[in-house]
Amino acid sequence: MQCIRCLRDTAKVVAKAPDKSNAWEVYCCSVCNFSWRNNEVDEITKIEQRDEWRQLDKVDLASLRTVEYRARQAKPEHLQK
Repeated sequence: MQCIRCLRDTAKVVAKAPDKSNAWEVYCCSVCNFSWRNNEVDEITKIEQRDEWRQLDKVDLASLRTVEYRARQAKPEHLQK
């Protein structure tokens, strides 16, 4: 499936409505990590309606810096295993 952000064929279904109603699905791209629902508004899902700055199809993803998350506090002792 094509990612709507980086336009690579690297997106897949990662979640579905738990009641099996097919009311929604969530997709995620394994390259740019963008995720979206199948019932998002057109400004999100329609590439031609998205702001250009939101697109990553013309960006060399390898050149982007890695962002590391660091918690402000240490993990509680019971979670440090």
